[in-house]
Amino acid sequence: MNFPRPNSFLKLLLFGFAVVVTPLLIALAFAVIITDRMADQSQHAVYKSARATQNSRMLLEQVTIMERAARQYHVLGDKALFNTYREAHDLFVKTVGELNNLFVDQSLKQELKDISHTEQAILDSLQRHPYSSEQIKNAVGEFVSLASKSREVLSGSQTVIDREVEVMYGLASNAQRLFFWFGLALIPVMIIIVVGITYVISRPVRQIEAAIMSLGDGSFASPIKVIGPKNLEILGERLDWLRQRLAEVEQEKVKFLRHVSHELKTPLTALREGTDLLADGVVGQLSPEQKEVVTILGSNTAQLQGLIEDLLNFSRAHLKPSALDQDRVALDKLMRRVLSDQKLAIIAKQLNLRVKFEPVSVRGDKEKLRVVLDNLLSNAVKFSPRKGKVEIAIRKIGNNAAVDIRDSGPGIQPREHERVFEAFYQGEAVAEGHIKGTGLGLSIARDYVQAHGGQISVNEKSTSGAHLMLRLPMEAAQGIS
Repeated sequence: MNFPRPNSFLKLLLFGFAVVVTPLLIALAFAVIITDRMADQSQHAVYKSARATQNSRMLLEQVTIMERAARQYHVLGDKALFNTYREAHDLFVKTVGELNNLFVDQSLKQELKDISHTEQAILDSLQRHPYSSEQIKNAVGEFVSLASKSREVLSGSQTVIDREVEVMYGLASNAQRLFFWFGLALIPVMIIIVVGITYVISRPVRQIEAAIMSLGDGSFASPIKVIGPKNLEILGERLDWLRQRLAEVEQEKVKFLRHVSHELKTPLTALREGTDLLADGVVGQLSPEQKEVVTILGSNTAQLQGLIEDLLNFSRAHLKPSALDQDRVALDKLMRRVLSDQKLAIIAKQLNLRVKFEPVSVRGDKEKLRVVLDNLLSNAVKFSPRKGKVEIAIRKIGNNAAVDIRDSGPGIQPREHERVFEAFYQGEAVAEGHIKGTGLGLSIARDYVQAHGGQISVNEKSTSGAHLMLRLPMEAAQGIS
């Protein structure tokens, strides 16, 4: 399923910010709603408590007024006093009704009901009997009980306050629990959202970085595809176009090197043959001066042939990097063959050669491994000073065959440990000789070693000269006899 993607990286950032902020806004809205509800509840509680206290006091005041008016009416029989009682009675009934609505406790409701019945009985007596009768006297005496019950109602109004406080406390506790669980649930949600948004935002950046690193490493085989905002996808398409162009340039370079190497090899062969004929005296005896010139020509043509062989090997390594003619290869014997091939160069520089070989065999391409060892040894010979020292060790390390070659030359700077394996890279150290190398020897060696599943590197702990380490897996050769 293809999801719609923003047109720009900025829109993606804004979208990510909105997604991250949304849960926080929801939490804020939830907090506002709960707080508003608590404020309404507290306002209602305060109002209800105040009304209950006020009406309870008014109830007691009305009872006092009615008692005074009834007693005076019982003595004087004045109709105005009875009317005063009736007015107080009406207000008393209204107050009882409001208190009945405010109270929740059933005992208080029953108390109000008893007070109301008692007061209604007093009013009936005042209406039916003469003011000085015994019935009126008994009715007026009921005010003592009525006043006592009214004071109990006043005291009971405190329960209304307590109940409202309890309700508010319960609401606050519920809100606290809700906030806690909401916050607890929000934490993993926020982590998931932040991780997801970070991945979505960083993925195209990582893809672009990987593509640039791949191009920098000279890997042009894999297509470049960036998934993300439209403008970054367009950048990915541009990088893929650049990859294709670089791949074409690389192919043209390899083709050019191959053609030039072959074209150079033919006239060089003629030069070497002519030099050999002159050195052998086929065309006549040479004077000592002429022999010296012929020797110099032979030495330089040999160096030129080595450079051309490097170019050809480089072309082969890039054309068919994985084409290996597998066979059992004894590295110690192969190294002795390479030493024999370079014997003249070692003698010419009067190098002190120290070797320590263990019988070690691997499965691989014998010719390619010969090129690897030859390039490593020629590199050591080239940079060693006259009468210098070259050490070669071949041994087993675990399941690997190890070849270590040390020289007493100027060494390799730490910043060049990786770059010396790049094609055409010329290090800071200067080799002795009239003709500089192509900078392909170690690059070819690395390509061939990697094709065998091995590794080649510079020993970073070396303090004098260069120390190159070759490691090849031996597992494939264990069953060969």
